Amino acid sequence: MKKALIFSIGLLALTSCTDLNENPQALLTAEQFYKTESDAISAVNSVYNGALNNGGLTMYNRLFHLAFEIMSDDAIAGLRVTNADVRSIAVLAHSTTNDRVDELWKESYTAINRANIAIARIPAISMNETLRTRLINEAKFLRALTYFTLVRLWGDVPLIVQETGSLEKEAIQVSRTPAEQVYQQIISDLTDAEALPNSYSGADAGRATGGAAKAILAKVYLTRQEWSKAATKSLEVINGPYGYDLFENFADVFNVATKNGKEHIFSVQCKSNVNGQGNRLASSATPVGIAGVASAGTDEPQPDVYKLYSATDKRRDVTFFTSLVSPTTGKAVTFDPRFFKYFDPAQTANPTESAKNIPVIRFAEILLIYAEALNEAGSPTTEAYTAINRVRKRAGLAALENLTQSQFREAVYTERRLELMFEFQRWFDLIRTKRMITALHAAGKPNAAEKHYLHPVPQREIDLNPKLTQNPGW
Repeated sequence: MKKALIFSIGLLALTSCTDLNENPQALLTAEQFYKTESDAISAVNSVYNGALNNGGLTMYNRLFHLAFEIMSDDAIAGLRVTNADVRSIAVLAHSTTNDRVDELWKESYTAINRANIAIARIPAISMNETLRTRLINEAKFLRALTYFTLVRLWGDVPLIVQETGSLEKEAIQVSRTPAEQVYQQIISDLTDAEALPNSYSGADAGRATGGAAKAILAKVYLTRQEWSKAATKSLEVINGPYGYDLFENFADVFNVATKNGKEHIFSVQCKSNVNGQGNRLASSATPVGIAGVASAGTDEPQPDVYKLYSATDKRRDVTFFTSLVSPTTGKAVTFDPRFFKYFDPAQTANPTESAKNIPVIRFAEILLIYAEALNEAGSPTTEAYTAINRVRKRAGLAALENLTQSQFREAVYTERRLELMFEFQRWFDLIRTKRMITALHAAGKPNAAEKHYLHPVPQREIDLNPKLTQNPGW
């Protein structure tokens, strides 16, 4: 019975934003379920649901914002936020019992266990060999992506790569693994996933590709300050057979009609009016009080972040909006700048049903990774200027030239902030560049301290597992 219970938890396909939904029978044991090719597909689809949209708050579809992005100098807890744990984490006054931190830990390990189950069970299924290898590598990609989030937020974390099929304490009480070992597993999984197909079509759009594996691997190397490897892997994405490029129009990055286009390397797939698969970030960022618009109005930018963009920067009015026409009165309502990237004009009355995808990594970021890695490896080379200036040109900004290494470094950091705002990148940039405390103090968040470079291990997890230890300062 214990084994059946664990299996049911790991394989439930919960309501999510992704198109990759399969619904295996929840009360089957592993031995009963993993028999057919269809079972294998269902199992990996459940990993997508777990790694990207694990029901409830979901990870990319809003939990990331509440669990760490709201701590950054780009966002605040809006006046409509009533949850005390959200308000506390927004000003870095949270504790080891913060419910959003706890939820992110739980959802991450649920996703990892689903991946482990798929990786362990699919090899024994009689099925097409090519599909088998592809599905296993997709699960490895998603496991690596999830561990990459965990290790950046918590440092040392339990590294579990085997199926958890028991409630015995020996199976579920594990110690934290050194971050270096976790990173080596991430690199190994992503290296295997590089063999994934270059692209998909039809119902498979949005699945992990070989290009996505290379792109995340480039980001891993950048985070680890392995500059040469980051540059090499980025160049493989840029020059690879994937067809990636920038959209000519920045707005197309977030237009429904151009989803999964040439700039989108890997994205969370969203649909409107299909079993709650809409992009919830749109509703959270849309202000309340507009007649005929059912919004939440909880996610707000820092008051001055809008001013970081010049009036000529084409990204500003795609990233933010300051007015909206009421579908009831037909009149425009103005308001302070709010995040706009995920607002779907076709779903004005109910922004929760936005069909805009959520980028996990896109080609513009690869260009910026390449530029940063080349600069950090020595100096801003011609290739580094070309990469960053491609992003700036699309934004309508002048090309950079004649900068020192330090000046180029700051230019890349600024470009990342402007290009990737509200895409869950800023917190990780503040952490990896060791500028979190200074930046947050300047943004009016004086509680920021050395301990905030790592999240607290949830106290609930320590209570359940005495082998876990707490991060310094918590």
